[in-house]
Amino acid sequence: MRDHAPVNFQTSGCAIADLHAIYLALHGLLPDEPLPQIYVVMGAGNSGGTAGPGAQVLGLEVLCSVDPDAAGFERSLRRFFGHETVHTFQHDPKNADRSPLLAEALTEGSADFIAALVTGQTPEPARAAWAQPREAELWRMFRADILVAGPDAAKRSPSAASAATHRWVENYGSAPPGWPYEVGYWIGMRVWQSYYDAAVDKHAAIRDMLTWDDPELVLKKSRYAGGSPAP
Repeated sequence: MRDHAPVNFQTSGCAIADLHAIYLALHGLLPDEPLPQIYVVMGAGNSGGTAGPGAQVLGLEVLCSVDPDAAGFERSLRRFFGHETVHTFQHDPKNADRSPLLAEALTEGSADFIAALVTGQTPEPARAAWAQPREAELWRMFRADILVAGPDAAKRSPSAASAATHRWVENYGSAPPGWPYEVGYWIGMRVWQSYYDAAVDKHAAIRDMLTWDDPELVLKKSRYAGGSPAP
């Protein structure tokens, strides 16, 4: 993202109030996690939000293009306040390279899941409405693409692995025809929903969303079955 002067965020009273509410909720849910600084910038048009330890950066030009009206822009800000903040809490999974597509879906899905808890809104509701009735078929496709995008298969056919990955993630503006973008986020969120529902200790389940290391173990523990009852 290009280096520009930050936007004066104080101009939006609603945004400040939303940020305070979301940060209070995140602090209550995860009191040991330091809340990050937020920088709102004009960037290169390639990222709505990115995050690292202690900070998140929001790309104003992308947020405005996605939701150009005032109400939509405020919804986007709430979503990014929650989602990107969760990314600042997450550690890098040690074994993500064993199943990179699943790992990326779990990383993004956990950020969406926790963001939904603290904002009270479904991330990308249009995407969720499209995906929900197709859940079983999407899960079958995703499971097949996990193998195609895996490390061994990727060595044999890097182009096929790339296509499998970009069917689900990293495809803003280039999703498959008729699909919303980043459906893998929704899949990851559904896996974590199943994981959370099965957990006796809900707070421990939330901590697991930040500290997991083995994507296949998370999937096994979640017992997620594409919307069907787990065996």
